[in-house]
Amino acid sequence: MRDLDNLLEKFNNYLSSLLEYDNSPQHKVIDSMKYSLFSGGKRIRPLLSLITFCEFSEDSLDKILPFAAAIEMIHTYSLIHDDLPAMDDDDFRREKPTNHKVYSEGIAILAGDGLLNMSMEILLRHIENIEDPEDLKRAMRAMKYIYNATGVNGMIGGQTIDISRDVSDYTEDDCENMYKLKTGALIKASVVVGGIIAGLDPDNITKLARFGESIGIAYQFEDDLLDEEKDPDSGEINMLLFKDKEDLQNEIIDLTNGAYEALEGLELKEDALKTFAAKLVNRSR
Repeated sequence: MRDLDNLLEKFNNYLSSLLEYDNSPQHKVIDSMKYSLFSGGKRIRPLLSLITFCEFSEDSLDKILPFAAAIEMIHTYSLIHDDLPAMDDDDFRREKPTNHKVYSEGIAILAGDGLLNMSMEILLRHIENIEDPEDLKRAMRAMKYIYNATGVNGMIGGQTIDISRDVSDYTEDDCENMYKLKTGALIKASVVVGGIIAGLDPDNITKLARFGESIGIAYQFEDDLLDEEKDPDSGEINMLLFKDKEDLQNEIIDLTNGAYEALEGLELKEDALKTFAAKLVNRSR
């Protein structure tokens, strides 16, 4: 398993190389894209893809980096749009002014659109240069998985649920379904894509999908606990409307254990995937 800091450095260098347009006439929207893409995100989703790939493959990171970058661009575009006045109407993210507060609402919308479009450009450019037929099939499957997970039956669908109802109309099932789509689907895809590109068979991909889904929901529950600590009177919709802290902590433990069980039978080189997942779901403790 490659060192985590080394993976992160390689990823950030690769991501930076994709947005070198300093002299372009459309520099304002590119500056806006860079602002959010390099605003201090933890790179959780691309790291999950890279770690999963490294757990099962000795091949070059060149095979997985385009997919990790596409995932981070999609995640970032969703945050830019999420912060807009028509959505969550947030002024700050990661202790910095949100994109539309710096660049205007119009440019922020275009920056989100640009990142989504660029994610596909990167993957198509990568796929165009793949010569091995099996690698090409895997790349196409991975690309399909990403965009299914982030469309109306995934991330966009989850955001639709989030903005379509008043707090009083929500049920616990609504909240959990929103989490599965809005947050969990892309985290699950990040893990699965690493396995697909590493060449795992369908049965093992199914195990990774179960792992990713459980970790995705546990991660969001953990966010609820952290948000409650920071601002208990925020009034935001989260699972603490339906469960107390202790119940939610126990559910996080159950989800995490279920995620680990899903990995049983997989030939992991190390416990890097479990170790990273444990850090994600233990941030409030």
